[in-house]
Amino acid sequence: MKRFALLAVLVTMLVLGCKKSATQNPVVTDPLAKGINLSNWFNDYSDAAQYAGRFGLTTLQLIKAKGFTYVRIPVGPTILFTPSNPSQLNPAKLAYVDAAIKNCINAGLAVTLNLHPLTNETDSLLSHDAAFVNKLATYWKAVATYFKKYPADKLYFEVYNEPHASAAGITAQNFTWWQPVQGKLIAAIREATPDHYIIAGGEGWNSINGLLQLQPYNDTKLIYNFHFYDPFIFTHQGATWSGWQPAMEARNVPYPSNPAAVAPLIVGSNSTVLNDALQWYGNQRNNIDSLDRWIKRAYDWGQVNHVKIIVNEFGSYKEFSPRQSRLNWIHDVRLTFEKYKIGWCMWNATRALDG
Repeated sequence: MKRFALLAVLVTMLVLGCKKSATQNPVVTDPLAKGINLSNWFNDYSDAAQYAGRFGLTTLQLIKAKGFTYVRIPVGPTILFTPSNPSQLNPAKLAYVDAAIKNCINAGLAVTLNLHPLTNETDSLLSHDAAFVNKLATYWKAVATYFKKYPADKLYFEVYNEPHASAAGITAQNFTWWQPVQGKLIAAIREATPDHYIIAGGEGWNSINGLLQLQPYNDTKLIYNFHFYDPFIFTHQGATWSGWQPAMEARNVPYPSNPAAVAPLIVGSNSTVLNDALQWYGNQRNNIDSLDRWIKRAYDWGQVNHVKIIVNEFGSYKEFSPRQSRLNWIHDVRLTFEKYKIGWCMWNATRALDG
């Protein structure tokens, strides 16, 4: 049953955008063109019992067969990082991560490996403790040294998932605190391998605003990423962990938006904060043109700085979202990414496997 659930989401992702003509769908040659996140494999909260088999070779081959070119594997700090001895990767868990990468590559998929903390502790340490930054740099050098055995067009190192110490108020510093910290981690990876591409991103949970505040680093083998979850009240409706009350309270929010579409939701709600957000959302009339304006900002930054950009997370929380609205949003987002030739990676296959 789980395999059929995954098949459904993969087919949906590949056929959405069917309004485009055949001439708009050239043969994919970019390894990072079309991806999907494989969450809860090596996250800090993952069950060790499924390290070996959460995404087996058959599933990975299915992902490849449906037209995907790569997978993104989040790895929590508790998996390989040992703060007391950061140059030594956890040997027991290392074997599982290594096998996972090997299976993905054998299935014909490229892999991006990213450091993906669960809590704010790592952000707090990175923004306040120079000694910890040095430890994480040592860790990244060890990771790159070990995994550089895989081809540079098959494995990519992503420095850090969603830095947010400034955006979350963990530090009084502005977004620019992240520039030198990320630079140090990039340098550590580059010291280990001159060949592999490194994926970098901005503060503010890898937002477009954070990307725009980055100064490109002096490294020709860098790729810059952003995450896309706009409009937030739609993509995170009902997500209790979102940190924003209107999104946590929202249910059945439609996309595209207009005043008439949200009017029944406002009538049926007694929450002033939710109703204010819904009214604003309806008046914004969010549609593909809105998405285009947001995404084009990232595209323009890449063009001005002559660097490649990708979006390695996008999606919407499905439990309380109208299905057709989700399909509409995914279609419009994917169409816009491909209009600007931005490689994408949806979050995530785990949701399909878990139910």
